[in-house]
Amino acid sequence: MRLSQWPRSEAAHRGTPCSSNPKVRDDLDKVALQRGPVVYCAEWANNNGKASNIIVPAAINFTSSYQPEVLNGIMQLEAMVHAVQVDAANNSISTTPYMMRAIPYYTWANRDKGEMTVWFPQQLTDVELISRKASEVTVGK
Repeated sequence: MRLSQWPRSEAAHRGTPCSSNPKVRDDLDKVALQRGPVVYCAEWANNNGKASNIIVPAAINFTSSYQPEVLNGIMQLEAMVHAVQVDAANNSISTTPYMMRAIPYYTWANRDKGEMTVWFPQQLTDVELISRKASEVTVGK
């Protein structure tokens, strides 16, 4: 289907979560973001330096807006979700409401090094403890 033939549904303009393939175990119960034919990701630069701490329920509604000053002009998705936060003393964690920003996948890695993710957990089910400094941690997804 050519891009000019893409259906003009409300969902195609907002951005919607889509489910993972059940055969890919690492992505079970996770969602990705899609607006029309374009897949989106969360990158550190638009999300307070982190992307691996964002929780996106499948029923969440995203809004899209054109951002001419970001990466030479992109459509950005935004939604109020929850993010996992570690307290200042590094002793406890909690989830807090968070305005997530997602950019088209094809635009990521055009700024400094940092976290990026495409598949987001729909809920908090487990916490993996990492015993090294945050600057040394790399996210593989």
